[in-house]
Amino acid sequence: MTTATLDDSKYAKGTGIFSIYKNVEFPSDVKKRCMALLELGTETLLANNFIILDFVPYPGLGEIGENDVLYYSWILSESHRVLIYNPKTKTLIDELYTCSPEKDGRIMFEKTSKKLGQPNKNHMLNEIVSKEIALQEEPDKLFHSVQTASDKFKLASEKNFCVSAVFFDIPDRKLDEDSLEDMLTIALNKDDQKPVIESACRYDPQGYTYIHQSSKHFAGLHSYPGTLKSAHLSLIGTGNAILSVLEDVETVVYKSKKKEPTISIKIVAENF
Repeated sequence: MTTATLDDSKYAKGTGIFSIYKNVEFPSDVKKRCMALLELGTETLLANNFIILDFVPYPGLGEIGENDVLYYSWILSESHRVLIYNPKTKTLIDELYTCSPEKDGRIMFEKTSKKLGQPNKNHMLNEIVSKEIALQEEPDKLFHSVQTASDKFKLASEKNFCVSAVFFDIPDRKLDEDSLEDMLTIALNKDDQKPVIESACRYDPQGYTYIHQSSKHFAGLHSYPGTLKSAHLSLIGTGNAILSVLEDVETVVYKSKKKEPTISIKIVAENF
């Protein structure tokens, strides 16, 4: 008996928000600092009625290093959010991807800005995971290879980037949750520094969200295995680290396909 293909076209257009806040003061006590970041992220998500499914703290929640950079992420029913806080520079990076057509994160952003002040940088973008819509609305963001996009954006560097990528026309066997997890684990852990924290959520009846955090980079993937046949990938890290991940995912997804790959790649922010 074959499983009916889920019509996930309602999620074809989502929203991405990327903000950088400077001079953010959290408690000097490490445990209280961890709790303050956890509370900030959770409260502002709930204010926007996001549904939180999991919380992933890197390098941990509690007695960690005084100068450790905190990567705290939330897996949502609507996808993910990550807060990255550097206690030395007092800089907070806030990145959200939501596939929900109703919850675009504006309330979350407003509540966060009310608590911290207006961000020094803020980018809000359409996140399109339908190939047909992307061809109509953002043809300049589509590439047939990661290398072509890298050449255009000069990704091969040690500058920090936030990149939004969508891989289209993914075969069903590659959209299988186990295949995605194997692919991402290999791509993200190839030369990563330990520890690494990963978490995943499988949705009923279809769909998959995966979060990876380390001192090297953050990655958040959300799959659309129904009619869309695509996967959205958010990456934060150096250009070289991001390029390596994108190339590995491209190789695994398209290595046996006979037609040209179609990949949407956007530079959300750089040199931060």
